Amino acid sequence: MAINQKIIKMRNITLIKIKPILIFVLSLVVLTLATIFISCKKSAERTQETIMEKAIGENANVSLDDQKIAVETEEGTFTSDASVKIWPKEIPNEVPEFKFGKIANLSIQDMEESKNWTLVYEEVPANALNDYKAILKDKGFKISSVSVPGAGGQVSGEKDNLFVAVMEGDAMASFTVGMKK
Repeated sequence: MAINQKIIKMRNITLIKIKPILIFVLSLVVLTLATIFISCKKSAERTQETIMEKAIGENANVSLDDQKIAVETEEGTFTSDASVKIWPKEIPNEVPEFKFGKIANLSIQDMEESKNWTLVYEEVPANALNDYKAILKDKGFKISSVSVPGAGGQVSGEKDNLFVAVMEGDAMASFTVGMKK
């Protein structure tokens, strides 16, 4: 009996000594894997940025970050952000908000002579074009539209230095506002 008790005590002592070492080694492995993953992601982003900069031109500066891309050139800047889910405050107040569906992406093009916002919408109801056309008309926009029965269509309007265009089809819409500076 005494020998069995000594063996059990020795096993407990061995396990107690090994357990902190095992935890340390596992923690080190997890930390190393996380560092490699983050480094690979950053490296991939830098590689993509370099490829895009070379494709666009020498004076382009490209920045990628998860759901956002930004491109700066001598002509202006372009950003696209899939994390934006609300109507941008920067769009001039004269443009009525498009409240049909859910915003999936926002792209902004800021050039010397103009600024453009393009929003991509999902879950857009079938009546959105006609409803927004009436709203634009009520706000004083000069309207032009093209509709294709059962396949969506386009509504556009102009007022002063503003241009608004909505293209809709298959429960999705592209909404663009252009403003001359």
